[in-house]
Amino acid sequence: MKHLKYAAVVVLAMGLSGCSLIYPHWGATTFPTDSQTATYSPSPSTSASASATASASSSSTPSAKPVQTANLQILQANVDGTAGVIDVVAQVTNTAENGGQCTLSVTSGSVTKTQVVRAESNVDTTQCFPMEVSFAGMPKGAATYRVSYSSVGFVGSTSAQAVTIP
Repeated sequence: MKHLKYAAVVVLAMGLSGCSLIYPHWGATTFPTDSQTATYSPSPSTSASASATASASSSSTPSAKPVQTANLQILQANVDGTAGVIDVVAQVTNTAENGGQCTLSVTSGSVTKTQVVRAESNVDTTQCFPMEVSFAGMPKGAATYRVSYSSVGFVGSTSAQAVTIP
């Protein structure tokens, strides 16, 4: 009987450790909010002295890396009528980097709600933290959602996906 208890504990531990492969942010201490956040977009310096310095030493300054298109993949999308939310898990498949941001935008009628979350490297992809938007105050019926990604080197967006708000 004692060995059976140990075997059950080992099986349970192995089963739960598999969840970290699906959700690499398991145990994260911060949770997304329903507040709107400005999207990060780098802008060049407009300082006169910086541009004069750049012009004078343009031959010794390395050129900026061009921004590439991020290939986004939606891994999971759910409408939870009981909780009143739409939740989405997505990843960027053509880079593994830290420092980017993912944005979930949900539109129903003339109402659009967004949530911006961090993204981080996950082996050979960049995974967005789970995103969740409340559909409270949004018209019921046909709606669309879109996920976009932005970082220093990559930018991209999914096409609009259809969803029904109960």
